[in-house]
Amino acid sequence: MKKLFASVLAVMTAASMVACSGGSEEPTGGDEPEKEGFKVAVLLPFTGDQSYFDTLAIAAREVDAADNGISVEIFECDPSGAADESNWMNWFDNVCEDGAYDLVVSGNNTYEGFLYKAAEKYPDQKFYNFDYSALPETGVPANLYAANWALDDLGYVVGALSAAMTKTGTVGVVVGMDNQAMNQFIGGYVQVLAEKGVKYCVSYPGSFTDTAKGNEVTEDMIAKGADVIWQVAGGLGNGVIEACSKHDDVWCIGVDQDQYLQFKDTNPDWANTILTSALKNTGVAFKAVCEMLADGTLDSKLGTAEAWGIALNGVGLAENDFYLENCPEEVRAEIADTLAKVTAGEVEVIDTLEMKDYDAEWPPVLNANRVD
Repeated sequence: MKKLFASVLAVMTAASMVACSGGSEEPTGGDEPEKEGFKVAVLLPFTGDQSYFDTLAIAAREVDAADNGISVEIFECDPSGAADESNWMNWFDNVCEDGAYDLVVSGNNTYEGFLYKAAEKYPDQKFYNFDYSALPETGVPANLYAANWALDDLGYVVGALSAAMTKTGTVGVVVGMDNQAMNQFIGGYVQVLAEKGVKYCVSYPGSFTDTAKGNEVTEDMIAKGADVIWQVAGGLGNGVIEACSKHDDVWCIGVDQDQYLQFKDTNPDWANTILTSALKNTGVAFKAVCEMLADGTLDSKLGTAEAWGIALNGVGLAENDFYLENCPEEVRAEIADTLAKVTAGEVEVIDTLEMKDYDAEWPPVLNANRVD
């Protein structure tokens, strides 16, 4: 089935070259003449994961390249992922002290604490947290806008699709880390699978980079009968995709960006196993925030936090040509109906971040129909 779109390698598109450039590219700006207008600094730990951080980095490069009066510089602050406070605060000092940037962007649950410290230290600087997990106890800083993603809704839709596509009655999900924030991805996922009587494997490799481990846990799931496997594990997910690609009757669902398009020219064997991807459109929101900065409306968002859900195109499924070709029409209609119901609030989806006693409430949900 997945071989329907197999083809010879084509000339690599500009978009895929950007997606695969990763950490080898220097921060934008460099020796090029500075554009007049607004300046944005994006502080990421690293790029090149071909997933989570690259999604934002690609959007930042596209904004910088456009003729829009906005220049964007990307700074890779923590390639080792050590999350050392002194290192991060030095980076924030570098971009905030002289007021050279109109907006400073950072985020992610591992690093957002440093962003909040910087927002407090530099009250006249505007900040954007592109993916918040928690806010300061004192509330959203008055000089910061924070966005997060309706991952509970996204997981519910992915679970519904997995249930509709499985032929074995067993599916699986690989989650990089076992914590409350990451499990927001799969609260709705395991909820709908249990509702539909579909068994599921859940694996927590404890890494976002160990592709060999991703391959190993995926092969274990396939041995248990899983034939639709969702990767929610950043760069480790490449190992998940690789394992799925070795089995003609196993589908993979990607994450964050459209991973079929990401690999269709550079690695068609991988691409042809990716039925669709669960999109966490951090790039969509980043571009919108840059537009608000340029037109003067961002100030009205400062001091607020906002969830970007299906209605705002914050999350959703990649409905590319491969998905349309390989997902039966009746399944697509079912998923479209599910999307509409979730968007309208007709489905009460489990959200781990809303659990008052997570340690007690989450295990029964997680294990309701789990097979591993």
